[in-house]
Order: sequence, then C-alpha cells, then structure tokens
Amino acid sequence: MKIDKRKPSHWVQLLLFAAQVAIAIVLRPFRRRGTSKHVVLYGHKLTGNLWAIYQHLVARCGRDIMVTFLTMDKPYHRQLVAQGIASVSATSFACQRLLRRTEVIISDHGLHVLSALLGRPGIGFVDVWHGFGFKGHHYDDFRVLRRYDEVWVDSPLQRSFYVEHFGFAPERVIATGYARIDALVRRVADRVALRRRFGLPETGKVVLFAPTWQHAGLGCGLFPFDVSPELFYATMAAFAARTDCVFVTRAHLNAPIREVNSEPRLRFLPFSEHPDTEALLLACDVLLADWSSIVFDWLLLDRPAIFLDVPPPFPVGSTLQPRHRYGHLVGSMAETVQALERYVGRPDDYTERFGAQAALIRQEVFGDCADGYATQRCVKCLEALIASLPKPLRQ
Repeated sequence: MKIDKRKPSHWVQLLLFAAQVAIAIVLRPFRRRGTSKHVVLYGHKLTGNLWAIYQHLVARCGRDIMVTFLTMDKPYHRQLVAQGIASVSATSFACQRLLRRTEVIISDHGLHVLSALLGRPGIGFVDVWHGFGFKGHHYDDFRVLRRYDEVWVDSPLQRSFYVEHFGFAPERVIATGYARIDALVRRVADRVALRRRFGLPETGKVVLFAPTWQHAGLGCGLFPFDVSPELFYATMAAFAARTDCVFVTRAHLNAPIREVNSEPRLRFLPFSEHPDTEALLLACDVLLADWSSIVFDWLLLDRPAIFLDVPPPFPVGSTLQPRHRYGHLVGSMAETVQALERYVGRPDDYTERFGAQAALIRQEVFGDCADGYATQRCVKCLEALIASLPKPLRQ
C-alpha cells in the first residue's frame, strides 16, 4: 500500500500499525523457540522480487520457513487470503503475533513503522529494492537502508553504486540478482495464457508504452515531444489500426494517465489492477519507453526497444547513463511511428542493428546474475542470515 499523506485514514492505519509494532517489541523477549522460522515480506504489493521469493519459499522450504506478506491495505489483504496466499493485515492483532516470532523482514520499498524493529536482537532485515535504472539518488535517500543487515542487489554494477556512492558497508551488499528477473530469463510462461489474463488478443503484435514517473517541478510531461494526450493516443490508435496490433499503456505507479475508452486497440493496464509486470513484459513484443527502469527488465527478452529522446525527469541526475539506452532512439512523433512500424513488422531488423549493442549493455548491467538462478541465491542468503541470528532463550 502506498501511503497518501493527505488522507486522514492512512494516518489512522499508520497509528494502528505502530501500536502493533510496539506490542511486538515489548513481547519479543518472551518468545519461544519454534521448529519453523518465520519470514515477513513487506511492500506495496506482493509482486516482483517479493512474489518470486514467496513462491520459492512455499514450494521448496515447506514448513521449515513460514513466509507471510504483511500489508496495510485491508482489501488487498482479503484478496490475497481468498487466493490462498499467507497474508496478515498490519492493523490487526495478528500483526503483533506475527512480528513477535519473526526472524527476518524482507522489504522492497521502505518500512514505515517497521523501522522501529531495526537493530533489535533476533530479527534481521533484508532489502530487495524494486528497480535499478537511470534515476539518481541522494546519499540520504538510503539512510534507513544502510541499517539493514543485508541488501540483495541486481548485479555487481549495482553493488558498486551502493558501496561507492551511497555509503553502504561492502559486507552488507550482495549481488544475488533480482529474484523477479528469473521469469524473464527462463521464459517458461505460456504467452497465450498471459495474454488472456491481461485481456489481450492471443495472436498479433502488442506494443507496450511504459513511461516513467515525471517528477514534479522539472517541466517534463508524461507524453513525449510536448504533444497532448489526445494527439499522442490518436496517433497510436492510427498506427495500431494500420499494423493490426494493440497499443498498451503501463504507466508508473505514481503517473496519473487517464484511460481512453473509445479506441479498441488502445489498452490501459495500470499497476494497481495488474501488478505482475514480468508477466506483462512476457506478453508483449515491442517496448516504447523513456527513462523507465523497466527497459532493463525488457533487455533480458531480446525484443525491440524504442527509446524516446526526451529530457530525463530525475531531480538528482542519473545513476545509469544515456549510453545505457541500448535500442533505437527517436526524437519526434514521426520517428516514433516509423520505428514502431518497422519493428512490429520486422523484429529481425532490430536484432541486426542493435543486438550486439544490447548484449554488451546486458553484460555490463547484469554481469553473471541474469542466469535464472537469482531466487535460489536469495534464499540461500536468507537461510544463512537466519542461522546467524541469536536464538530465543526460552525453549
């Protein structure tokens, strides 16, 4: 759940959550040793790295490691429970019972009031940040994360940024690879089934438009080249009709793009309704993006990527650089349509022109971590961390 500080109800939920954490802190010293180890996953949604780790622990570790997703979003909690997924509401009394016996908390987007547990004996913290890409960061952005026991990162390159630029202790940053990218490397999912899930045609080409969050105050628009939303989508609808394809918009979680309902070839699949980004990527054929970190997940699929030549929207500069934009760069709407038509019809043209460059960027960005075994490495690190924690005194 993403906290909206303008909503009083969110403040109430935070206070209730804080009360559960406070009770857990008081009662943790009296917890008993158990035969099972307890791991809590915490984030906006049970997706990405958290979902990959959850699935692996449930399938491979059984009752040795009990894994639970903790959320402040009550409707989402009920939805997960209905699907048979272990979930606990952060504002319920069950929250303190869970936190009382938890060995490790794994988060992918901050902690909120759970930060009160940092540094306390018998509980470890792991970060599996949700993305690594162009966005720059302040040193202070990672003030809380530097207190974590371990940070599992996407690659040796990302590890070097954390250590050299953001002040992390080297022994705490481990290049496991992101668990969520295993699905993109292995590609074992049925594309037809994935398209059915998203309401997309089973056959034909699908273009994915994935703009990043345009940070406030930088004068950047959500749509490229200063075109209006109406003109942009009218142009894309005409392109889709000519090429018999579907144009899908998947905006950043914070991006307020409204849906256009009048064009059947335009589809809008927001994160709030379709959080499984990896599945969506596997279902698509061509990517149109600006500075979104999604382009590096897409890189693992060896499919055409078209980059919009627009100013970066990040207030703190860039982490990765413009040279890491490994695909076809376009500087106008006319060039965008021309590139889309070319690669929708002839994807081999893209491979011939950009394949070697993309392979070099892939090796630089991921190193040897994009091998399909990142989840297994994460779980091995988890087991080692649990084994290193001090044990409860009571039998």
